[in-house]
Amino acid sequence: MKEIKYKYIIWDWNGTLLNDVNASLDAVNDMLEERRMPPIDMARYKEIIGVPIRKFYERCFDLEKEDYNEILSQFNEGYLRHLTEYGLTDGVNEMLEYFRERNCRQIIVSSSNNGILKTNVKKYGIEQYFDAVLGSEGYLAESKVERAVDYIKRNGEGKSLVIGDLEHDAEMARAIGADCILITSGHEKKERLIKSGAKVIDRISEIKMYV
Repeated sequence: MKEIKYKYIIWDWNGTLLNDVNASLDAVNDMLEERRMPPIDMARYKEIIGVPIRKFYERCFDLEKEDYNEILSQFNEGYLRHLTEYGLTDGVNEMLEYFRERNCRQIIVSSSNNGILKTNVKKYGIEQYFDAVLGSEGYLAESKVERAVDYIKRNGEGKSLVIGDLEHDAEMARAIGADCILITSGHEKKERLIKSGAKVIDRISEIKMYV
């Protein structure tokens, strides 16, 4: 069996392990339709999405006239409704098993609400792979950096690999001195990912080429 150099594999959830990009776009377009506003397409969505998530909503809605908390609540309701149509990203189970066989400690660090995150990880039958599942306490999709830094401090130094789909995942990787691989099938467009300086792949299975 091929040995690898990583002690920690730090996974993003939305758009990386979970194939939820279309569910998110569908939820946003439902909200736009309700307000009699034109929909956005996938290219536009991937161009303007990011962390903090408020900037995304500022580009889609008039937050001077809308209640931001209501926007978040409405999105989450629509997102969960559409999510039933989608599942894990192709190749996820094989990669989780690949890293488990090599005794890597796998962690999810996500901007998603912690309760919803843990429920979904269990729902998709992959909770046994993870040493920790670290979501957000609220629904604001805030920065993940502090949670990643805290985890490494509490569990000891070791070579880490961050796997995600956002520029923010590359920022998190830099903050903890980790390598980073970003996947183009997630929430941000490929050009943005390339600019982050991380390795960029199109399919989860390609991770093996770099570890």
